[in-house]
Amino acid sequence: MSRDRGGPDDDDLVAGRRPVLELLRAGGSVERVLLSQDLRTAPILRDIRSAAEEASVPVRVVPKDEVERIARGLNHQGVVARTARYRYTPFDELLSRPAPALLFLDGITDPHNLGSLLRSADGAGFDGVVLPARRSSGVTASVRRVSAGAAEVVPVARVTNLARALDQGKEAGLWIVGLDERGPTDLWSSDLVEPPVGVLLGAEDRGISRVAKDRCDELVRISLRGRLSSLNVAVAGALAMFEVARRRGDQSSSL
Repeated sequence: MSRDRGGPDDDDLVAGRRPVLELLRAGGSVERVLLSQDLRTAPILRDIRSAAEEASVPVRVVPKDEVERIARGLNHQGVVARTARYRYTPFDELLSRPAPALLFLDGITDPHNLGSLLRSADGAGFDGVVLPARRSSGVTASVRRVSAGAAEVVPVARVTNLARALDQGKEAGLWIVGLDERGPTDLWSSDLVEPPVGVLLGAEDRGISRVAKDRCDELVRISLRGRLSSLNVAVAGALAMFEVARRRGDQSSSL
């Protein structure tokens, strides 16, 4: 059977011009790039070729039908990349970093939310993301596409027991801060939202599980002024991570 089977659930396929370019620029483990023969010249295609050449990744021009077959169901824009399987980072390695800022995810199942959170984690300078092996999205091809290269540069640890990982984080000196719309403390007023810290986000539908919530040193809310009572988990996580980044920056400037 051909390895280039393709499809939306193919974990080693990234499709689309911008996702492929960001993957190459991020140093992702790309095996080859395929370009459709019918593509018109465009600056981003030159950038893809240049980035691939710099990374010593072969580029093949193939018939449009082949790209369609490989990337069926995906918005490929005539460009697909084959990658190696994603490699997770050992959790202990994340904890060993000096004053780390880590994002713990308690059952995030939407690949788009996970990809967006990885992108925000990169932008906020977080040291890594921790997610459970069960009842959670892993770093799939969809996640890698949405993350626009962040999945290749932000270390992700996958643990068998999230509660135990939270305990290990606390033993290593992390403050565990959970985002909860009913939290007694406002995010901006918390004294704990600065490294070393673990920011905990709950599932899209049920929030943080009881067993994970019991591990939190503090539950914080994001105060809203509109009519809705909550934010999308990826948006809430981004706000929390950038608040950590702001305080980390303040710490650095005061040294």
